[in-house]
Amino acid sequence: MGAVWRLLDYSFKNPFMNLALEESILRNKVEKGSPDTLRLWQHPRVVSIGCFLNAEDEVNIDACKQFGVIVIRRLSSGGALYIDEGSIQFSLTFDKESLLLPEGIEDSYGHLSEGAMEALNSMGVKAKFQPINDLVVGSRKISGASQSRMYHGILHHGTISVNTKLDILEQVLNPSQLKLKAQGLPNLRDRITTVSRERGGDVSIDVFKQELVKGFEKTLNINFSIGVPSPWEIKTARKLCEEKYKNFEWIFSETKPRSNVISSYKAAKGLIRISLFFSGNHIEDLKISGSFILHPDTAVRELEHHLQGEILDEGLLRESIRKLFAAKGVQTVGVSAEDFAKAIMSAYSGSSSFLIQ
Repeated sequence: MGAVWRLLDYSFKNPFMNLALEESILRNKVEKGSPDTLRLWQHPRVVSIGCFLNAEDEVNIDACKQFGVIVIRRLSSGGALYIDEGSIQFSLTFDKESLLLPEGIEDSYGHLSEGAMEALNSMGVKAKFQPINDLVVGSRKISGASQSRMYHGILHHGTISVNTKLDILEQVLNPSQLKLKAQGLPNLRDRITTVSRERGGDVSIDVFKQELVKGFEKTLNINFSIGVPSPWEIKTARKLCEEKYKNFEWIFSETKPRSNVISSYKAAKGLIRISLFFSGNHIEDLKISGSFILHPDTAVRELEHHLQGEILDEGLLRESIRKLFAAKGVQTVGVSAEDFAKAIMSAYSGSSSFLIQ
């Protein structure tokens, strides 16, 4: 018999509270030793952006208003997602000693995605894992995942498109043309699919949840006991909701400095956006955003501060970034110190074409 985890099938109509409960459970895992937990829930219509993204780069705000879509910013990194009542959210929150995971964070994504892949396959949808963090059917994405790590606590969460409305998705997201071109796709809709689309008809969310629980039981060798959030978790979630997740400054945080160039760079796995202000060949200020994955999530702000005053030379920048990542224990997933150096130099070298008046 495997270990017993808590199973929470627990949603709020308020999407900010849904995100706040995620962080609250992770904090409770770290601070009070709460049970390892699988949570399943559903959002109302939202666009969820990763913690390193600029909302204005990723979201069509006017379309969101038209369709009643709320913009939210989650704790983890990664790209922008349209989520609605036809999408299932899942999260695994656990102590790193609870599961035997691959040593590298990047490799852990595949292991922790097996439960979702098992559920999809049980429904006749032949999904496979595509590094770093996607499940795909053919060439179309059906699920994506991300992580946040806090001391010994790990939060791995993802979205599965079951009956998601792709016509709305296409209108509220502003996908990077650079990223679509790299994937060989003409538009976003060709990149996404749903369980109902693959099966030729709507699928019961409750039935799929049951298959998802079975999938994680099988692939992680665990058992589940139905539970509820603790009073501490609810209290902390309410506080986080008010002070962080529904806060305008958190959602639409200004991540562009006074700048004379803005540029995008496509790494192997992730898009890096650079807003750069320089004098001569020295960095005076810069902001870094994008759909890349870094741990911890404070690493980007530390990198921005660290590079102020640095000479705009790719080799020097690369070594400076490597030293910072080594000193701070920063773990990169699908991007490297070299990618950040190249992204900055790409902005600098293209400044004559992209100067902001």
